Amino acid sequence: MKPSAVTLTLCFSLALHSHLVQAADTGLTRQPWADRTDLAPAQRPLQPQPAAGLAIANFSTAYSREEAWMEAAVDRYLQHAPESAEATIDYSMQVFISEGMPEGALRHLFKQALEEPPGQVRFVLQGFEPQKLGALIGRLRRLFPDPQGDDILIEIDPEAFRTYQVDSVPVFLVKDGDEWYEVQGTISLEGARENVRRRGPLVVGELYAIAEPDMLTVIEERVRDYDWTAALQRAQSRVADNLSPKFDLPTVTRNSEDFFTPVFIVPHDIVIPEYNGNPEVLLARAGTRYNILDFTSLQVPIIVFDASDPRQRRLVKEWIAGEYADADLFVVGAEAADGRPGTVALSEQLQRPTYPWFGRMSDRFGVRAVPAIVEQAGDRLRIRYVEPPSFAP
Repeated sequence: MKPSAVTLTLCFSLALHSHLVQAADTGLTRQPWADRTDLAPAQRPLQPQPAAGLAIANFSTAYSREEAWMEAAVDRYLQHAPESAEATIDYSMQVFISEGMPEGALRHLFKQALEEPPGQVRFVLQGFEPQKLGALIGRLRRLFPDPQGDDILIEIDPEAFRTYQVDSVPVFLVKDGDEWYEVQGTISLEGARENVRRRGPLVVGELYAIAEPDMLTVIEERVRDYDWTAALQRAQSRVADNLSPKFDLPTVTRNSEDFFTPVFIVPHDIVIPEYNGNPEVLLARAGTRYNILDFTSLQVPIIVFDASDPRQRRLVKEWIAGEYADADLFVVGAEAADGRPGTVALSEQLQRPTYPWFGRMSDRFGVRAVPAIVEQAGDRLRIRYVEPPSFAP
């Protein structure tokens, strides 16, 4: 049997976002088990019901204009993003549970889940008491044979409870072939599968009340009493302040090239503590130096320039129109104006996203003047400093 473990994930599904924009469409979902058109007629399906949108009084969301350059920026990012295996979710069983169930029943289900192939069983909770998530995690971990691992998947998904009208637990959604079936009541995982295989009754055992609150209800109640206008104003002010770099770099006075090795120095010994009779294991000793480029790479060039210098702005426009069309742009000297970050206005002018350059970034990339172009060269960064020319008016 595999080592026991638990991963607790806050999974409000697509519901929370769709509620907030009041555009829920329960017919569309990314959950592979939520399309109920393939439920076999021999079992009574949990009929999905549209959930009511959040009642947000006197609240409106100002959406940004969709600009072609924004879409182009996304496409450019996706082209250069590192490749990774596409995450696929193919659960064969969903189990709706609650702490309202006897501890023994939960222990047996979790133990049985460890005997299943990884990722085949998904446990679902309706919610947790506000500000008591840590306590919930602790109580759940104590129900596992080994509370230290990370192999059992438990998700908090109140939308699933609403969609399938789960008002008592346990409820099993079992996949048989290409179809899904429902089983209600206390039973083992294998027992639920066997009940589906022989097309047994819907209710097979004891059902229990759900102890946890519906997290969406908790959110709805808080949203109704929240001053969204004041919150939005505070958020806009913070964004304008945070995205305006309060850092400056000198202007390049002659063309040159430099190399820089980005290094991480381990601040203290990193160890795996002694556990269950196993000795402490030292992973990294304090003072050890690691070249960051041994573990990651710079996907595209980086251009750093002073947004307040018209010569540098013009030079950067030429670069991104030609050789450095894929570069990411970072700026110093872009002050906030009219409550908007300076980088926002600059992004509109250049038709490209621009980001603030902070002092700590110079330490990590080795940039000492602007304009500068940073590219990876093997296990180092090559920094090209370019003196901005004087353009004729």
